[in-house]
Amino acid sequence: MRLANLVVLLCCLWLQGAVAPCVEKRESWPDGSIKARWSEDEQGRLDGLREEYAQGGVRTLFAEYKQGRKHGAWREWSDAGARLRFLTYKDGELEGRCEEFHPDGTSASVGDHRAGAKHGKWIERSADGRRRRNLEYKAGRLHGELKIVQDDKLLTRQQWKEGELSELDGRQPFPVRRDVLLDGLRAILAQPETVDPKDPLQVERVRALHRLQMYRHLCGLPWERMQLVPEWNLRCDAAAEVCRANGGLDHTPAKPAGFDEARYKLGYEGASNSNLSRGTTLPRSIDGYMDDSDPSNIDRIGHRRWCLNPALERTGFGAADDYSAMWSMDSSGSPTKGLSEVCYPPRGHVPVDLHAADRAFSIALWRGAMPKQERLVVRIVPLDADWLEAGEPLELDHCAVADGGYGGAPCIVFRAPRLRVAAGAAYRVRVSVDGGKTDAHDYIVAYCEPVEPRQSR
Repeated sequence: MRLANLVVLLCCLWLQGAVAPCVEKRESWPDGSIKARWSEDEQGRLDGLREEYAQGGVRTLFAEYKQGRKHGAWREWSDAGARLRFLTYKDGELEGRCEEFHPDGTSASVGDHRAGAKHGKWIERSADGRRRRNLEYKAGRLHGELKIVQDDKLLTRQQWKEGELSELDGRQPFPVRRDVLLDGLRAILAQPETVDPKDPLQVERVRALHRLQMYRHLCGLPWERMQLVPEWNLRCDAAAEVCRANGGLDHTPAKPAGFDEARYKLGYEGASNSNLSRGTTLPRSIDGYMDDSDPSNIDRIGHRRWCLNPALERTGFGAADDYSAMWSMDSSGSPTKGLSEVCYPPRGHVPVDLHAADRAFSIALWRGAMPKQERLVVRIVPLDADWLEAGEPLELDHCAVADGGYGGAPCIVFRAPRLRVAAGAAYRVRVSVDGGKTDAHDYIVAYCEPVEPRQSR
C-alpha cells in the first residue's frame, strides 16, 4: 500500500512539472553514422551531454550543459583524434583547470580559470617544446613572476603587476605606468584655454603652450609652472611678420623694405631668441620642432633641444599667417634634481602620435664628458612579445654627437628609418661611448596607443 502511494505521488509531481524530462536528439552523416547527439529540456535548451563526431566515428566534442549554458567538462579533438582543448565551465564561464594543445597533441598551455578569467599559475609551451613560460595571472591579467626558459636556459625573469610589466631582469623598464602617462598627457591637453579679447591669438598661444608641456611631461621634464610672457608674445608676433615679409625663416633677418623700424627691432629680437616655423599652425609647430630631423637640422636638432631644455619655464608664441615663432632662450626654471640625461623618445611608454619612424632619437647629456664620435656605438634592437631581443639591430642612417650649445647640453643623435612605430612595437636601445665595450645608456622604448584618438587641432 505504501509503495502504491509513493508511485502515485511521483506521478503527480511529474505531471506538475517538478521533474522536467529531457529529450535526446541526434543528427546523422549521409552514410547514417552519428554526427551529433544531445539532450534538450522542455524549453529547447541544451541540458546534459552533447557529443559530436567526425565522419569515420572519431569523437570531436564532449560537452556538458545545464539549462542552455556550458556547465561541466568541455573536451575537443581534431577529426584525426588529436586533443585540442580540455576545459571546464561553470554556469557558462570558464572555471577551474583548462588545457589547450598544439596540433600534434602536446600541451600548449595549462592553468586555472576563475569567473571566466585566467587566475593563478600557468605553464605555456612553444610548438617545438623548446620554450616554456611559467607565469601567474590575477583576474585575467598577468600578475606576479614570469619566467621564460628555453632548452633549460633562463632567458628572462619578469615581474608583472595587474597586467603591467614592472620589472625586467632586475630593472624597471617603465618609469611611469601606461595608463598614468596617458591620463597625464590628456589632462594637459584638456587644460582651460583662456580667452583675451585684446589678443586674437591668445587661444592659439595657449594651445601651443599645452602641446609643449605635453612633450616635456612625456620626457620627464618640469612643465607645470610654464607660462607665457606677454612681452615675448609681442616679439614673436613681430618675428613672424618680419620672416613673412622677407619670404623665409631667418634668426638674424634683414629689415624688409618699407617695414616699420620699431616693429623690425622687436621682430629681430624675437627671431634671434626663438625657434621659427613655417607652413603649419602655431600648436602644430611644436611637433615640427620636436621632429627636427630634416637634412638641415638632424645634425644638431637645435629646435628640439631648446624645447627640452630642463630649465625652460617661460616662453612666448607668435604667428603671422603660417609663419610662427616660439621664444626659446629661457633658463629661469629649476631642472629636475639629479637629472643626467633627457631622451626623446624617452625610456618607457611612448604614444604613437608623439613620435614617428623618420624622427631621430636623441639623448641630451647633462652629466659627464661629451662622447667622442669615433667611440660612439648605437644599437636599436626589436623586442618580441616576451620582451626578448628578436633579430639584428636596425640599420642607422644617422649616428653622431651634436654640440653647439643648443638647449644647454651636448647631444647624441641617431635614427633608424626602418623603425616600426605602432602600438605594441618595442625596442631596446643601447648606446656605448667606449667603442661597444659597455653600455652607457640601455633602455626600452615601447609604443602604445595615441594620446588623441583622432587627429587633433
